Parts: sequence; structure tokens; C-alpha cells
Amino acid sequence: MKKITKRDKQTIRFLKWINKYPGWWQLICTPNDEHMNINMMNMLIKHLAQEQLYEIIFVLLMVHRKEKYVKDISNSMLLDMVSENWGGKRKDRKQIIKNILKYFE
Repeated sequence: MKKITKRDKQTIRFLKWINKYPGWWQLICTPNDEHMNINMMNMLIKHLAQEQLYEIIFVLLMVHRKEKYVKDISNSMLLDMVSENWGGKRKDRKQIIKNILKYFE
């Protein structure tokens, strides 16, 4: 008998979550859904974090990336992260610039 891996257990737990919350799963995966709004996004992120389904938070944000409230948070988070690291070591600033340039290659 094949041993169930840690990853298998995570997948099973995730599939059980989908089975328990099929409406939320559909909402997470459907861009431009009429029921999605900033309050629903907030509630879903809190629930997913509580369930430790962190990867799905990023799926949710990517699927709904064209919504204004998601664009706003992406821009804000980017600026927050850059400003936190900019004031650190000189090599941190150089790395930030390298990462930006790498993106445009």
C-alpha cells in the first residue's frame, strides 16, 4: 500500500474544503462574479487564512486582479515592501533595482 504523503494530506484537506464550501470556491475562481465585492474579498481572505489555505489567497487575488480594490492593494503592498527594505542595507537597495531591471529583460 502506498504511503500517503504530506502533500497528499494537504490536497485531501483542500478537496474537502471545496466540498464543504462549493459556492465560495466558485466565487474564488470566477472573475467578474456579481457577488464579489470588497467585503466578500475581505471575508474570504480571513476565512482562507484561518483555514491556513494561504496559496488560495494568492489565487483569489490573481483571479480578481482587475477589480479596482485588488489593484489598489497590489500597488500599496508593493510600495510598503519596497519602503521597508529600502531603508535597510545598501545591498538591499541594489537588489531591489536588480529585480526591477530583471523584470524588464
